[in-house]
Order: sequence, then structure tokens, then C-alpha cells
Amino acid sequence: MHALQADRNSYVIAGSNKTYTLVFASSLMVHLFAYWVLAMSHLPRSFRGSPVKSIGVELIGTAQFEQLIAPPVPQETPTASLSSAPLEQAAPQPLPPAVVREEVIQTPQPVVAQHFQLGRLLDAPENKELKESLVLFDPSDQREQLCNLEVMEQIQLWNESFNPERVVAFAYKDPVVFGNSVSADGAAFRSKGDWYHLTYKCTYNPTTNLVTALEFLAGDVIARSEWDDHFLFAE
Repeated sequence: MHALQADRNSYVIAGSNKTYTLVFASSLMVHLFAYWVLAMSHLPRSFRGSPVKSIGVELIGTAQFEQLIAPPVPQETPTASLSSAPLEQAAPQPLPPAVVREEVIQTPQPVVAQHFQLGRLLDAPENKELKESLVLFDPSDQREQLCNLEVMEQIQLWNESFNPERVVAFAYKDPVVFGNSVSADGAAFRSKGDWYHLTYKCTYNPTTNLVTALEFLAGDVIARSEWDDHFLFAE
């Protein structure tokens, strides 16, 4: 009897121990879960779990796999045909203005007498009558005649192809007499049957009746149609 009572007591103690253990374990699990919920509610967002994304898997065949791993086929870049579109031509640039060379017109320069011939001419015996006739002219005409004689001699010295025979100082324009100078811009002289334009400026000494300065310019031949209008006689 004592042994049976002891076994019963030990069974009751063992049963109560199991009940206590089960209650303790349940209480511990409840507290741990509550602590975890409280801790997760106070964690920062970066520590919270992120939703797991699903990954899709596609099954492909052998032909599609070989096509994927094959090297890419180089594609030819289309080139524009030369004849398909006209080439853009650059706009023509204007040419620089042509350089116009101005022709220098050389005007004839008058001949300046260096050695005067009037004294020698009047002293020649064959010109004695000419020298004596000069005193018959008034002073203005006398100056003109002396200058005409000197210019004829100077023309022949300048160009031997001329053989001056006569000078008309007033052929195209009246001469201008100023003091001891005569300026004839419209004169003419006759040589070998033709008349030529002539201009001259002459200065003389009234005491010696000799020319002291002379310059002249012989021009072109004068047409016969102009002779009569300008007192140019053939003989």
C-alpha cells in the first residue's frame, strides 16, 4: 500500500511538472512574439524587410538559343548614290574688280632754244634788204616779225626734215604782246608746200632787236580745206 501511494504521488508530481513546463513555454512564446512586434514597429524603414520580387523564367528552344549566342551580322550602311541627289555647289564668289591701268598720256614738250640765230641771219649779206625793211614796221609788228624769223631758224635746227619758209602768228588766234614778249598759241608755219600748226613764246631785246628767249612746239599738218579761212596761202 505504501508503495502504491508513493507511485501515485510521484505521478501527480510528474504531471504537475509537465503542466507547469507547458504553461511556462507558452508564456515565453507569447512574450517573445509581443517583444518582436514592438521592436519591428520602432525600427527604421531601411531595416524593414522588402517585398521579394518574383522572377519570371522563360524556356526557349535550341534554335532560339543558337540565334541568341550567334555574333551579330554587320549591317551595311546605306550610301547615297552620286546620281540620286545633286551635289550642292558653292555659290560663286565675286571676282575682285579689274585693275584698270591708266595710260599716261605724254603731252609734247616745247623745244627751248639754246643758240639764237637771228643776229647771224640779219648780218648775212643776202638778207640786207630784209634787215632794212624791218624798220618800216611799227614796234608791235616789228617784234612779231623778229620772233617769226627766229622761230623758223630754230625749227630747222630742231628737225632738218622741215624747211620753214613763212610763219603766220595770227592764223588761228591773235598773238598776245606783253612788254618785250610775244605769245602766239594759234600760229602756223609753211614748209615744203604744207602748213603746220605752231605755238611759240618769244622774248626779245628792243635795244639790239635780238631774241633773248624762245620756246616752240611744232604740231600736225593743216588740211588744205582750212588754208583760205586762216590766211594760209600756197605761195
